Amino acid sequence: MTDSHIEQNEGLAARIVGNRAWDDLFRWVLLMAVLCLGAVILWDYGFLDYLIENDISGISTLIIIVFGVGSLYCLWFLFDLSREMSALAEVTEGLETGGITSMDAALAKLGPNRRVRRVVEDLERMRRASGDGSPDTLLSAFSSSCRSPVRLGVFVSDTLYKLGLLGTVIGFILMLVSMRDLGEFDVETMRSALQSMTGGMAVALLTTITGLSAGVLLRMQFNILDNLVLKIVQHLVRFSEVILPSAMAKD
Repeated sequence: MTDSHIEQNEGLAARIVGNRAWDDLFRWVLLMAVLCLGAVILWDYGFLDYLIENDISGISTLIIIVFGVGSLYCLWFLFDLSREMSALAEVTEGLETGGITSMDAALAKLGPNRRVRRVVEDLERMRRASGDGSPDTLLSAFSSSCRSPVRLGVFVSDTLYKLGLLGTVIGFILMLVSMRDLGEFDVETMRSALQSMTGGMAVALLTTITGLSAGVLLRMQFNILDNLVLKIVQHLVRFSEVILPSAMAKD
């Protein structure tokens, strides 16, 4: 790797670390670091092996898989929206400080395929057409569009709760089935029944704690994403009310 590439990578890292737009992504990384540390500790004490081996229903494994997919889904949108927020913050700062002198230059800085560029273009057209038109409807539509991943994440986290409760029901059913099979009160029959009851109780408890824990942790991740969406909308409100009129006056 050449010195120029190293300098470019160092500059990119410095911009990311020094940019407040990436704070929510860093919060997600911190949360997942703590979660991974907890998972390693549980694995070291043998709890994860116990969980997989004793949950004969397989619901706990399903919950863990869904949680992992949901976490990656949240990470994807966090990274995408953090880039949107970073670009919007840079354009706003440039228009305020004079580093960007026109709306055409600002739109070029935002890039061709960003959500915020389309919103800024619509805000500019609305300002030019009506002068003092309210951007509330436009910003509300943008907020609703950005919150669609959050709504899906909330639905998935609620589903994890329900999967945990489903495992509880299945575990109690397994316990009742073992009691129904008691025909003779000899030692072997009682031992087999007690083993089945223990297995059913393990299913009930393990799926419950797995579903509740995964649901809470996934909801925390999507709360971080929702907070980022709120920041972008608030920034766009300030942009439309303060930055955009002064920038258009210079054109």
